[in-house]
Amino acid sequence: MPFNGAKVEKMARAHRLKAKEFKALVFPERSGHFSWDQIRVSKNPSAKTIEAIADLLECSIDELFDRPVAYPSNNVSGDNNTVGSHITISSDPNVLTATIAHLNDVIARQDKTIEEQNRRIDQLIELARR
Repeated sequence: MPFNGAKVEKMARAHRLKAKEFKALVFPERSGHFSWDQIRVSKNPSAKTIEAIADLLECSIDELFDRPVAYPSNNVSGDNNTVGSHITISSDPNVLTATIAHLNDVIARQDKTIEEQNRRIDQLIELARR
């Protein structure tokens, strides 16, 4: 799921941002020339940069990457950015199968976590009764 700099450029231009404005808002500490080419070829921006871009473009972080599916989350927020606020599902059967398998794995891990927490609670209750 690579970062999609071309998509970021398109979204920024849709917000009527020029490259110079984008740089000033996302990379205020950087000096020198900046062009859309630099964002288009970017392969692995830092989490701080990704969050700044998502905040600037008022989108979820998922939208900045090439992802066939955007998984929902618990709407984790940071610096006014909501992560995973929507779901986009591909109609490709292979993607759907992979998505279902992934979600089943997530559910199984959560079930194990809940079982472990319940065992710990039972142990604490038992200790409190002694």
